[in-house]
Amino acid sequence: MLQIDPKDVEARYQLAETLSKQGDVQNAVAQYLAVIKEDPKHLMSRLRMGQIYLLVKQPDETEKLIAQIQAIDPENIEGMVLSASFQAFKNNTDAALSQLQVALKKQPDEVTANLLLASLNVRLGKLDQAIAILQHNSEKNPTNPGPLAMLSRLYADAKDVDKTRETLQAIIKIEPQKLDHRKSLAVYLATNNLLDDAEAVLRSAINELPEDEQAKLLLIDFLVSKRKPEVAIAELLPMIGQYPDKYDLRFKLAELELVQNQVDQAVETLKEIVALDKQGPQSLKARNKLAKLYVGTQRVEEAKALVKNILEENPRDAEALALRGEFALAERRIADAIGDFRAVLVDQPQNIKALKLLSAAHLLNNDPVLARENMEKAVEIAPNDESARLDLANLLQQSGKSERAFEQVSAVLKTNPNSKLGLEAAFKHYLSQKQWNNAQDSAKRMQEAFADEGMGYYLSGIAYQAEGKLDNSVTAFANALSKQPESVEPLTQLTKSFLALKQSGKAVVKLNEIIKQQPNNFVAYNLLGGVYLADNKFAEAMSAYSKAKALKPEWPNPYRNMALIYLAQSKKSEAIKTFQEGIANSKDSMELINDLVSLYQGAGEHDKAIAVYEDVYKRHPDSLDVLNNLTSYISDHVSDSTQLERAAKLAEPLIKANNPYMLDTAGWIAYKQGGYARAQELLLKAVELDPNSAISNYHLGMSYYQQKDNAKAREYLQKAVATKANFIGLDAAQETLKSIDAASHI
Repeated sequence: MLQIDPKDVEARYQLAETLSKQGDVQNAVAQYLAVIKEDPKHLMSRLRMGQIYLLVKQPDETEKLIAQIQAIDPENIEGMVLSASFQAFKNNTDAALSQLQVALKKQPDEVTANLLLASLNVRLGKLDQAIAILQHNSEKNPTNPGPLAMLSRLYADAKDVDKTRETLQAIIKIEPQKLDHRKSLAVYLATNNLLDDAEAVLRSAINELPEDEQAKLLLIDFLVSKRKPEVAIAELLPMIGQYPDKYDLRFKLAELELVQNQVDQAVETLKEIVALDKQGPQSLKARNKLAKLYVGTQRVEEAKALVKNILEENPRDAEALALRGEFALAERRIADAIGDFRAVLVDQPQNIKALKLLSAAHLLNNDPVLARENMEKAVEIAPNDESARLDLANLLQQSGKSERAFEQVSAVLKTNPNSKLGLEAAFKHYLSQKQWNNAQDSAKRMQEAFADEGMGYYLSGIAYQAEGKLDNSVTAFANALSKQPESVEPLTQLTKSFLALKQSGKAVVKLNEIIKQQPNNFVAYNLLGGVYLADNKFAEAMSAYSKAKALKPEWPNPYRNMALIYLAQSKKSEAIKTFQEGIANSKDSMELINDLVSLYQGAGEHDKAIAVYEDVYKRHPDSLDVLNNLTSYISDHVSDSTQLERAAKLAEPLIKANNPYMLDTAGWIAYKQGGYARAQELLLKAVELDPNSAISNYHLGMSYYQQKDNAKAREYLQKAVATKANFIGLDAAQETLKSIDAASHI
């Protein structure tokens, strides 16, 4: 109907009602608001939005709608009840009771009004009156489970198990086809450790609702949480055999197989769904889950192939688009990632995950304003989403809006005072402001809220370190370790504090104590190596690093530290071998690769440095970061026209990335080839994305200089030099500035 007539207000309202009953409140809200915008007299949409705004604690919006409702129909009972609910929300109990009395005079048995009246009596401590109101209202409305539902909650709060059970059973009799009522009874019984009774309720649901797939899944979930996963699987398999077309049962089997670390079985289960449903929606869902499973098990190429297949058949599939966007984001193909996330949001404008991913993509693209705008949308849609609020706080903090950032943190802690992430964010705010007492208060709140964990003590130690109270930090970090002996962070910081206090002996004793208790603690060995290295005890340091390397051969740190010891002893060949071994074992750690390249570069062995990047590029041809490193090095250290031409060809994908470093590389290659106008075009984009980049300003200034535009050349070269950065070309920038100044005086 809406496709035929988008302005059909009643059709839109009915769609909103349907979405709301299905639990899709976000999309229902969009439809209610569209009706309100279109029809200034539509009462019911205003009522529904008023109820929703009150539910999500937006009293100002609720009050506006109440005024509109009263203007349209002051005698409307639901409007009166909403107004009374609003007064109750503001703790104006007398005003709420007064408004309810008016409503109940008109309709004494109206359910919502009686529910609110009962809740107000509970607030006033009149529990018996509340129970009597609900019992009477239930008798007057024998087909409405609302009064009994509230009654069951009051009995449960009073720890009256028998009456709670009886009331929940009475609700089931009113609406025997509604599974949620049976679920409520089962959950209540399980909470009171009546597991056999709870299981019996769920099994009766399966018998009495044989076609309800969710009834079967409720039993399976119960068996997983209260019995054992293998018991649940044993129950599930015959269900699948009996109902082969109930795909949710098969999806549940795959989920349980993953819980049991039976990855291959889970893959086969999902493939069976794909085969059974052919090109149907369940096949699509299974393929999306299969792609995510491949990602989680490091089978990324298989995941990419599957996503490509899905999107060829269904170009607008949101899950596949989002996953393809995540692949692009991981590979720094930012423009592609942004395109995919935006495509998801075209069809699903309130998709929180897509908004967060789009925000992350814009941040990587050096566009903090768009990053912040998308995260603000996410917070507006889901105000109780802690991670969204804290991500927004980080973005605001990065843009210098410290107080606005803290407002978001405070909102999280207001909703959830014991939010671990919220307390940590508050701590970081106070630390950045050097409000030491407030930082310690946040750390103490963390200690109280999470008494079995070391995080609160760890934060306390960090604050003491920052304040310069190193002795206090030692005590705090030691307390953190006593709570969580295997935690890496407090051990690392404790070692740093010992070294800062010139107490390396105490650090050695503590680390050896940890190693004795945890022989496989490779981090402790690495830290021990660092302590010995600080005392110039090379042999002892090398021994400790060697043990760390043996325990964790894929970890880059020990290789780097061992290579540095070799270099300190002028053993260059040993250092090179160590870097090469680390690169191989760490599966191409960029840190080790860049260290080895720097070693060759320092010796003027540019061919060897390029060969390192060439080898890595062969192994990772799709990595834009690797490609950028290779072509950037060639542009800085090679003047051969053939190599530059090859570099220019290789660098073409970098231009599409909309990344300042990659645009700078492509622009500098163009410059080295004599294409100064093209270089200027690319470098202007790079500087626009990162205005404070010394190297990009230098490159852009040189491009203008070669085109005889000395004014622009001076502007950008001065910006480069003013950063005080030590970049390749600093001497050339300074000499060029002297030449420009000299020319201006002729």
